Amino acid sequence: MKAEKVVQIVYRSQWILLVAAAPFLIFPSPRRSLALLVIPLLLLISWLARREPIPATPLNGSLLLMALMVLVSSWATYDLRVSLSKITGVLLGFAVFWSFARFGHNTNGWRWCLVCLLATSLAMVGISLVGTVWVQSKFSLLARIAVLFPVRLTGLAGAESGINPNQVAGSLLWVLPLSISLAAGKLQRAASQPSGGAWLQVAAAGALTLFLLGVFLLAQSRSAFLGLALTLFFMLGLAMPRKGRAVLVVLLLMAVVGMAILIQQGRLDFFSAIGLRTASAENDATQLGTLENRLELWRRAIDAIQDFPLTGMGMNVFRQAVHSLYPLFLISPDVDVSHAHNEFLQAALDLGIPGLLAFIALHVSAFAMLAQVARQDPSRLTREEATGTQLTWLLLGLGGGLVAHLLFGLTDAVALGAKTGILFWMLLGLIAGLHSRYLGEVRSRPAPLHDPDSGTQ
Repeated sequence: MKAEKVVQIVYRSQWILLVAAAPFLIFPSPRRSLALLVIPLLLLISWLARREPIPATPLNGSLLLMALMVLVSSWATYDLRVSLSKITGVLLGFAVFWSFARFGHNTNGWRWCLVCLLATSLAMVGISLVGTVWVQSKFSLLARIAVLFPVRLTGLAGAESGINPNQVAGSLLWVLPLSISLAAGKLQRAASQPSGGAWLQVAAAGALTLFLLGVFLLAQSRSAFLGLALTLFFMLGLAMPRKGRAVLVVLLLMAVVGMAILIQQGRLDFFSAIGLRTASAENDATQLGTLENRLELWRRAIDAIQDFPLTGMGMNVFRQAVHSLYPLFLISPDVDVSHAHNEFLQAALDLGIPGLLAFIALHVSAFAMLAQVARQDPSRLTREEATGTQLTWLLLGLGGGLVAHLLFGLTDAVALGAKTGILFWMLLGLIAGLHSRYLGEVRSRPAPLHDPDSGTQ
């Protein structure tokens, strides 16, 4: 009995082990590689406590395939030290996802997982403010503000000279739609049931959203701006009644027609507007600011995928090998391309076509889970949830985070295993936890999500 109690205590406290091991997995080295043993230890603890090493989720098949391809890529890489940080980043992501999925199947656990996601994003934003090399040449107003935040934190592994602002913007796309949805849901609730506590929550959610949005704007990533704008447009359309959606569609068509006319008359350069063409010839010759440079990089990435279709090149290898194996003519050999500037191509480069399929399957399954929760029988819900007041906003925010980042990922990337990619795994864990609460193999009806001051259970 004492042994069982110890196992249960350790099981409930496994977050402590994961948090303690996280710095060693985010900033790995051959000497710190023993920290990887924490992951099988967590699986063993879960098996001893619940006879379930990992929680049952619809994503497990895709995760198993991705884990297999991570193992294959560790064999394919020319130098394990080059790939180590991305490998440990993905493995940490697996552990975080399973922890979120496990503890997010009930109301309190899901709420704490959400708090953990928001707290992690705030910590990331805080580091970004002192460690990012902000762009000074895109939007003059934002550039003048960015000057107030010079680089003070350098030497981070993988970002020795400073953090790339596009990485900051792309990572925040996983969180911003959810933060905006939460603020909108709080506002709607406070308007219908006004109270001091409700308006205090609106203020807190609004302040969080504005802070994240402010740093997001400082990054000046036009691909990220476009991704967020399109996502918020569709989120608004889904949240509106059908008559309102028709008006929204008409406005969208008018905007598209107007843009087409401006482009045809030569008054608008579309590729410049989305950041794929810059005015500086010097910048074009050395950076990835033009469509031509991106197209050349994508062609080289496709060549590499054709050469290594089943195994991939190994995680993080493309940035090292592209200049020697697949020379670029429009991009200087001195430029660190970081990745293929397309998340799907980068997944195939890192983990082969099977890894790309696993990456796509993760997103397809996540969207399917959200759709299943949205289509559930209203009789299973409480009156508050059946009106869609809170659950709808959550579904929109969770799905919006995936959509916004995927749109960004068409012209840029936060590679699998990247340090800020932990937000992606947290988001997937929240989706899996929400799905388990409503559609998992649970005999009793799940407790509803509620605000702490609502007084309902």
